[in-house]
Amino acid sequence: MKPNNLWRAIIFNWPVKVFSLVLAIGIYLVVNYATLDQRKVDIPLQVVLPGGYEATSTILDSVTLVIRTDARHIGMIDPSVLTATADFSSVDSEGAHSVPILLSAPPSFFDVEVSFSTDPEVIRIYFAQIATSPTAQDDPGGVGQ
Repeated sequence: MKPNNLWRAIIFNWPVKVFSLVLAIGIYLVVNYATLDQRKVDIPLQVVLPGGYEATSTILDSVTLVIRTDARHIGMIDPSVLTATADFSSVDSEGAHSVPILLSAPPSFFDVEVSFSTDPEVIRIYFAQIATSPTAQDDPGGVGQ
């Protein structure tokens, strides 16, 4: 039984066809990623602290925002409209806790293919329980004896 003409056309000279396909994919990737540009700026970090605990380690006040987009759009992106937040409100014990830094962007950025990331991507803070004063517990009214 002979293979049909389509199968013969596919396997005829197959090393050249495979090489051409790999070369085409390579050229596509180079052209696509060669036009991407990157910009780094510092933006303020909003940290939401848990109630009943205090941070005993240093809290960052800013993070580095990395913006990657097409070279023609990089100058049109205003980094001041992005907000970076680290939410520790769910902390319920002493010790070191880590949370990812969340970025918020207005919907207008979704018209352009752009990617945002932060450096660092995760923030780690050590928390200790706030010591309550014994006088405040013994005398809730605040009146001394």
